[in-house]
Amino acid sequence: MQSINRILVPLSVIFLGVVSAQDPKPPTVQQLIFSIAIAPVEGAAETEIEFSDIDLAQASTAEQLAGARTKSVRTKEKIYREYLAPEIKFFRLRSIHITGVRGAYSVTRPVADFMRKAFREPKLPIVQQGQTEYLLGSRIELPIQPNLVTKYKLNDGEFLEYREPLVFDKPATYKMQVNIENQQQDVVFTKNYVFKVELNPPTTRAVISDPVHSRDGILLGKESSLVFLAEDNESGVAQTFYRIIPLAKDVDAIPFSVYGARLKYSDVAPSGSLAILQYYSVDKAGNKEAIKTELLRSE
Repeated sequence: MQSINRILVPLSVIFLGVVSAQDPKPPTVQQLIFSIAIAPVEGAAETEIEFSDIDLAQASTAEQLAGARTKSVRTKEKIYREYLAPEIKFFRLRSIHITGVRGAYSVTRPVADFMRKAFREPKLPIVQQGQTEYLLGSRIELPIQPNLVTKYKLNDGEFLEYREPLVFDKPATYKMQVNIENQQQDVVFTKNYVFKVELNPPTTRAVISDPVHSRDGILLGKESSLVFLAEDNESGVAQTFYRIIPLAKDVDAIPFSVYGARLKYSDVAPSGSLAILQYYSVDKAGNKEAIKTELLRSE
């Protein structure tokens, strides 16, 4: 956000603007709002913002000044926000000293550069997989915003005010509508979502190809390789993670690695003839499999 600061306060400036009546508030659906960060000079009691439909600093005649549509606002806020009529195109501001002396106007700025949405649009954690949108995980958090009320309804239910994260514990396809209302109960944002909740984690197996058979069981030999086979019948497998921990080593000191290609004997054997193998998979809906632990023997 841009800010305007260091507005000088000379004694000789006279305010020429004409204060107009408050403009009626325009329709608020998808409405933008003027928003500016103000950094007043030291000793300022207020900041005066003058809005107009023309650039008053460039007005060349008294007729132009007299015909300008203007509005002057005084504020003590560091963040000033307001709905503006569409014809308001410019603004400038100045500090009002604690003694009441008005400072010099800043340069004129276009209002369009400071127009922002009056709300933060909710972003649901939804991932696309084929023709289906899945909720990533089982939890939805919506933004709680000052002077706004967020409401939601699921499927054909009633609208409820959002107060805490929503947790889905039943797999199903959900329809969800989210509304944001301002203090006048006008809906400033509405959006519909359709997503599937999937709660089943994938399943993973560790398989030694070309194993060596011995009295100690199946070993990973010099011509063998270790592969992970993961399955998920819903959203699909996203990634598989593994780590190989030599015996007597601290488990937490070795991080999990992302499995990409089959592991050869040289990838595993440096861990020693006996090691602990841990692995798990995560599906595209964010469900994590419980960590599996096996004893891995190398030739």
